[in-house]
Amino acid sequence: MSAQTNGDDYTVPGWARPLGKQGYRSFISLVETYFANRHILVAIDREEGLVKPGHGVFPYSSTFGLQNIAQICHQSDRDEWRDLISAHFNSIFDVKDDENAFQVHMDDFEKLRKQLRARLYPVDIVNHATEIIQRPGPEGTLEVLALDLPTTVRTVSQSEADQWSMDKDLLFQIGRRNLRDSGLLSGAVVQLEQGTALTVYRGEPFYAASHALIIDEYIPAGSTHGVLVGLPKRDILIIHRIQNVGAMEAAAAMLQVIVGMHKDGPGSISPNLYWYHNGEFNVLPYEMDDDSLQFLPTDEFVELMDELGEVASYS
Repeated sequence: MSAQTNGDDYTVPGWARPLGKQGYRSFISLVETYFANRHILVAIDREEGLVKPGHGVFPYSSTFGLQNIAQICHQSDRDEWRDLISAHFNSIFDVKDDENAFQVHMDDFEKLRKQLRARLYPVDIVNHATEIIQRPGPEGTLEVLALDLPTTVRTVSQSEADQWSMDKDLLFQIGRRNLRDSGLLSGAVVQLEQGTALTVYRGEPFYAASHALIIDEYIPAGSTHGVLVGLPKRDILIIHRIQNVGAMEAAAAMLQVIVGMHKDGPGSISPNLYWYHNGEFNVLPYEMDDDSLQFLPTDEFVELMDELGEVASYS
């Protein structure tokens, strides 16, 4: 059975724009060929960048996004694309039955408890999987209950969780605790100028950005002004502890990194810059004009910078 697509034209949609017209045409052709060779019936929604398996392929409705693998291909030589696409989808289909993301026995909660993770996704995850267990994360993201398997990660559906008869908030508590128990990330300090630095955290390819859900673990005691936070893609978390007016420079530098990383991916999550203080994530806005970026801090943030500037002038 061959893959089905929406139309025959190759107008490049936004999610695939970095590939260019010829690259996009090649990419779609390779994806179609993969599923045709595997005799898996799917519909490819080119406009949204989604692969939708036919009825009965999986035990519940599942949809796969193409943007991440497209970003990986964009960063690789064209002659590597076929293998990259195959490896991407093989990680879902070609594993042992007891480890297959779609054949795990979900009725035994105690067996799965340690594998549950709270994970951040972009808000458009709901276009890929409508049945997910989710709640709002930092603006532009969703906190989703995921199952961490030996070869892949997949979301937990509402129908699967219903058989556990457990409160959703309790499930997220377990997911966050397991995220913390997996170990904190190692940070590398990037010095901007004396007294102003960013800390870049890496370590877990699928969960680094999700450590924003336990961000208090990364904030030193006495950080009364909060921190700036970036989570542009799933494998990176960027933090700046606000101590002085150097936070303005840090914000500008972070925005350049966040916007670029979010655009390139793979695993893009949020293009936002957040100010985390008083237990909440607040977006610090900016505008893009062609290739220029203008930081537009909120009145509250400007007031804080003014206060810190006055303190510095008297010190």
